[in-house]
Amino acid sequence: MTDSASSYYEVHEDGYVNRNTLSTEAIHDLRSIAVRMNSSGFLHECLKAYVSERKSVIGASLQHLNVEKLSRNSCKRLEWGVLESKIKIWIKAAQICFKYYFVNEKRSCEQIFHDLGDETTDSCFMDTITDHTIQLLDIAEAISCIRPGSERLFRILDLHNTLSDLLPLIHNLFNSQSSDFLRTKAVNQIIPKLADKANEILLNFENSLVNEQSPVVYAEPIHRLSKYAMRHVYKLCDYKQTLMRLSLPDLPSMDAAGIVSTSFSLHVDWIIMTLVSNLEVKSKLCKDPPATRLFAVNNFHYIIQKIQASPELLEVVADNNFNKLVGKFQQARSDYLNLTFDVVLRNLSVEGLNKIKILSFRVSKLVDRLKRFNLEFEKLRKDLGKVVVPDFRLALELRKLIVDMLVTAYTSFLVHTKEVACFEAYVKYSVEEIKSAIHEFFNCNADR
Repeated sequence: MTDSASSYYEVHEDGYVNRNTLSTEAIHDLRSIAVRMNSSGFLHECLKAYVSERKSVIGASLQHLNVEKLSRNSCKRLEWGVLESKIKIWIKAAQICFKYYFVNEKRSCEQIFHDLGDETTDSCFMDTITDHTIQLLDIAEAISCIRPGSERLFRILDLHNTLSDLLPLIHNLFNSQSSDFLRTKAVNQIIPKLADKANEILLNFENSLVNEQSPVVYAEPIHRLSKYAMRHVYKLCDYKQTLMRLSLPDLPSMDAAGIVSTSFSLHVDWIIMTLVSNLEVKSKLCKDPPATRLFAVNNFHYIIQKIQASPELLEVVADNNFNKLVGKFQQARSDYLNLTFDVVLRNLSVEGLNKIKILSFRVSKLVDRLKRFNLEFEKLRKDLGKVVVPDFRLALELRKLIVDMLVTAYTSFLVHTKEVACFEAYVKYSVEEIKSAIHEFFNCNADR
């Protein structure tokens, strides 16, 4: 038995395939031994020896898979990186055990001990695998008691998925009265606990999004909250099917986003719109209006790009909420341009100059406005060359809008000076030089 049952695995693309099965010859020999010992009244001793040997083989194989016992307290104490690696080990081990080990053990028991008593086969199988099954299930149950943390959600969902996917096998393996407690433990205790933990973590993340109060750091044009929340939303979409099967918790504040349901798509909608609301609050706390609006422009554009880049996310986000977000972005962009170029454009205005009857006064006003324009534009040229707009396409879009707005006004202003003698002496920039300078606005080299 020992020689026939040595632990051995081969690694294939789809994972480990169990090769730890008794050979046909070994099954035949063991069947003969069992029949003879039964006829001599020693079936109990035969079962005891068989179970002891097979239990040790499975135990050694679990050690080979690096499965270790975990208690609730140890799960709470371990650093997340360590616990996450143990969860991955558990997932692989559970798949191998339920798909291969336990199936093979049940088949072997049936082949060796059939017709040797009504409950002999089931008793042999249960005595062989019960302790190891309980060990695996206890680990999953202990992990379901970890502290909530947003980064832990997806490993909990992996556990839930794994155990849920194994349910058909679990029902087939433990279909007797004596094994009912194992099936019940998996189906009615552990899977619901994992679902509850997933809901707790999701709700914890959503609450943290509402209450997050980190300040705006202008050296980071895309706020870390935007990056963090959108990464989380992307991962949620990866687990969409799993989350749709769960009974998701009530949203932290339904009034905040006008949401009155708890479906997966509305949770994602709520997260994105709450993120946007949080960013708006952050921007209003700043004392520099143009910088405040640029912060909103960069972050709203970032969120829009992330949504558009993911077909799964684009399908989930409600059209009205996406349109609201686009509207907020466009308003922030318009506000930023108006605030930034208000003084420059006012200097290019010729309004009221035609009412000045004395030519010398009118020329003096034109010259004065042009000089102020030159000073203000030079200042903007220096300042905006340092302003960070991480997305190159957004920078191009802003430059185009500035060209359309500023070059039109500048050209119109110069038209009014054509008949003014020697006025060209005060013209510091040609129209082409204005365009060229605008194309140097914004630094797109910052890390997104």
